[in-house]
Amino acid sequence: MRRTGFVLFTLVVFFGLVKLGMWQLSRGQEKEILSAALKLRGEQTYFSVASLPEDPLWYRVKFSGEFDHSKAILLDNQLDQGKPGYHLFYPFRTENGAWLLVNLGWIAAPQYREQLPVLPEHHGLVQLSGTIAPPSQLPELSSAGDENGWPRRVQNIRPEVLAIATGLPLPDWVVQIAPDDPLALKQNWQPVVMGAQKHYAYAVQWFLMAVAIAGLAWWWLKRHPAREKGNPE
Repeated sequence: MRRTGFVLFTLVVFFGLVKLGMWQLSRGQEKEILSAALKLRGEQTYFSVASLPEDPLWYRVKFSGEFDHSKAILLDNQLDQGKPGYHLFYPFRTENGAWLLVNLGWIAAPQYREQLPVLPEHHGLVQLSGTIAPPSQLPELSSAGDENGWPRRVQNIRPEVLAIATGLPLPDWVVQIAPDDPLALKQNWQPVVMGAQKHYAYAVQWFLMAVAIAGLAWWWLKRHPAREKGNPE
């Protein structure tokens, strides 16, 4: 029974490590595809929402329009060098009448939770440049919830939810303002947090651990051969 249990336990651990390695390989391939898309699409710029392709992610854009400062959105739990803060989003109406969300960047949080930061405002017709990106997909505490009123602190950027809250026809993507745009706040957003090579390195580590576990199991089984029936323990 001890031998059988050891073999079963070893198999579970071995295949678990192999599965983790395969997952890291898959993530590395996804990051390679994303990096290629960023490089290719980042060389193309669109000047109106109507001209965007069906899949607009990672293309550069330059729009003229106006911000709606009455509906500021603060993406919560954004750290910068260990300091708590927010990413500031404003609805933006282009000259052609299309609405979208713009991430202006990071702003520090006040000392006390009940306080909100003083938010910058840019009135009148402005021009902005940036990159179209998917909305955030951040882990949330089950007890955490979005607030009511404006400015509004949220745990995630969900365009479909914010479209209802703001009463605006928002697309399912956001614009990350360019770091060199005069309207940009401090920029700490990164489209690729971990490169493909790190994922591949982690995959190698998981596979090596699987090989090590298999080798140790083989060594233990060789040292403790199965006893024939009838032999005393």
